[in-house]
Amino acid sequence: PSDSLQYYNGVLPEGEPDNILFYADVAFGGGDSFSMPIAYVFGADVFVHDVVFDRGDKFVTMPRVVGKILQHKIKVGQFEANSGGDFYCDEVDRLLREKHNYSANIGSKRASSKMSKLSRIEQHAPAIKRFYFRDASCRDADYKKFMDEVTTFSFTSKNLHDDGPDSLAGLADKLYYGSAARVEIGKRPW
Repeated sequence: PSDSLQYYNGVLPEGEPDNILFYADVAFGGGDSFSMPIAYVFGADVFVHDVVFDRGDKFVTMPRVVGKILQHKIKVGQFEANSGGDFYCDEVDRLLREKHNYSANIGSKRASSKMSKLSRIEQHAPAIKRFYFRDASCRDADYKKFMDEVTTFSFTSKNLHDDGPDSLAGLADKLYYGSAARVEIGKRPW
């Protein structure tokens, strides 16, 4: 529900973020949405600062994805490899390198077949509720559609669309359990 989420006014904290990353739930049109939340990480705070949320085919979404990676100077990202996401990732990487001379640590990974999408979203719901989302007054059209899908998702009834929540679950997994997880070296107690 929208009242269980945290919001900010679209202005990021001062200073350099610890990381800027994305997770993309790939879709090739046909009713599903390509959903790619872009997160700025400042310490323990995660700001979902931008999104690509589009029902277009790859010829529509791919240039938008490349543009967002360049715009935000993203260095880390992951595409869900299921249903052609691995191909999509390879093509985005090729476009970044060949056309823009830009290198990023992007890859693809299959969603676990051991866990349903609903279970994955439920598992990461507590982390998603700690993310900061843009206030309604400072969202573009993609962000509005994305948040409409996120805030109308239900664990108890059938959902027509779940691409937004699924991509946030992937982002949480990447942040807290993937290669983007932060390691801090502490002082020895002896």
